[in-house]
Amino acid sequence: MRVPRILFVAILALVWMSFSATSFAQYPLGTVNSVAQETCPTVLGGHDTFWVTQTSNGTDIVAVCYHANITCPQDADLGVTYGIATPTAASNGMMVFVPSKFGTFTLPGNYKGELPFDLYHANYQTVQFAFDNWWQLTGESVGSLKVAGCRVATLLNFLYTTYFLTNPLNTTTAGMCAHSQSGGAGGLGFAMTYYGAGDFLDKAAFVSGPEYGNLVQGCTTPMHAPVNICPSTGGVYAMGCNSSAGTWSDRPNYTQGAATNIGQELNDNPPCFDKSHTYTTADKQTLQATSVVDNASDASYTYPNTAISAYLCDDDSFWQNPSEAQAWYYYQKFTTSSVPNTCNYTANNVSSPTSCLMVNRVFGCTQVEEGATGYICNGSTCPVCTGNPPNITCTCGGKACQPFGSYAMRPFAEADYEDPVNGCINRHGARMQVVKAE
Repeated sequence: MRVPRILFVAILALVWMSFSATSFAQYPLGTVNSVAQETCPTVLGGHDTFWVTQTSNGTDIVAVCYHANITCPQDADLGVTYGIATPTAASNGMMVFVPSKFGTFTLPGNYKGELPFDLYHANYQTVQFAFDNWWQLTGESVGSLKVAGCRVATLLNFLYTTYFLTNPLNTTTAGMCAHSQSGGAGGLGFAMTYYGAGDFLDKAAFVSGPEYGNLVQGCTTPMHAPVNICPSTGGVYAMGCNSSAGTWSDRPNYTQGAATNIGQELNDNPPCFDKSHTYTTADKQTLQATSVVDNASDASYTYPNTAISAYLCDDDSFWQNPSEAQAWYYYQKFTTSSVPNTCNYTANNVSSPTSCLMVNRVFGCTQVEEGATGYICNGSTCPVCTGNPPNITCTCGGKACQPFGSYAMRPFAEADYEDPVNGCINRHGARMQVVKAE
C-alpha cells in the first residue's frame, strides 16, 4: 500500500505522538507477505550466495530459504530472499546478517572463519538475506533513505516475531541480534534511529557504518574538513572508544562512484557531490532530512536494551570513502544513558567500559570498507601498519598479524558476539510479541 507523501507525514506525526514512553519507534513498520519456501538460489544480485553449510566449503546447505514481499507505507513493494539456518541444539540466539552496499547479495557463510558459518556452529540461528533490488530506491520522485529504511526495519521485525520468538530451542539468555556492513549498516542505522529496532534487538553491530550519517556533509560541495573519529579531551576519549587506538580523521564527502550511487538513491534530487550543481538551502534541508542523524525530534539515539559494537577501517580515505566520518556522526550522539550499562569492555581499554558501546578502529584494511581484512587493538597492544593498501603489512606486538589471529577483526567480532556479558544475549527480559504499526 502506498500513501500520498503529505498524508504519510501526517501519519508519522500521529505515530510519533501515540507511542508510549517505553517504545522508541517513531515511524510505522510495513508488512511481510507472500512468504513462500523455495530451493535456496545459488546466485543473488550477480553474486554466489554461499548459504551456511554443515561442513566448511561443503555442499551440505543447512539454510532453509524463502522468498517474500515487503510492503511499506511510502515505498514500492520489494521482494526479498532469506535463508535461515537453525541449530538442532539449544539456541544461543538469532544473528541476522544485513547485506552490504545495495543489499542485493548475501553475506557469505559457507567457510569456517566467516561469521555466519562460525556462529551457526556455535549454536546461533543465522539469517542471510538479499533484496530483489536496491532497498534504497523508494520509487518516488524525491528519494528518501529514511523512508526506504522501513524495508530493513520491517524485515528485522518480521524475523524477530516470526522465527526468533517462536523458536522452541531458544534458551532464556538467547539474544536477537543483527550484524551489518556498509550500506546495510546505514539500513540498520535507520531501523534503530527511526523504526524502533532497539525495542527488540539485543545487540547491533556495524562494520564501516552506518553510512548516510550526515548527507549534508557527505554530498554538498566543496570538500569539507576532516572529522576526528574518537577524539579525546585532556586524555579522556569519547564514549565507547578504545583509548589505545587513539584518534584518527576522515573527510565526510562522498566522491566518484559512491557519490553517483547516492545520487541515484536520491533520484538526483539533489545530486550528491556534483561540482556543477549549486546546493540550495532546500537541497541541504532535503539531505539533512534523509540522514541517519537529521538533528530533528523524530530521531532516537537511546537504546537502553541494545548493546552496540562498531568496526571502522582507519584507511578508507585511501579509496576516497568516508565511511568512518559518516559513522562517527552517529556514534557521537551516544551518552552513557543511551545504551545498557551491563557490558564490561575493560580489557579493550574502552573509555566507558560499563556501557554497551564499543567503537573499534580497524587497522590495515586491504579492501574498501572491508573490516574483515584488518586488525584491531587487543588490550593495550595495537597493530602497527606500514605501506598503503592494498600492499599493507601489519605487526602486533612485534609479530606479523595473521588473518585469523587474536588481532584479526573477524575472530575478535565473533568473540564479542559470543561473550556471555558483552555479546548476543537477552537484554529485554521476558519476551513479548512486538506490536507492529501498519
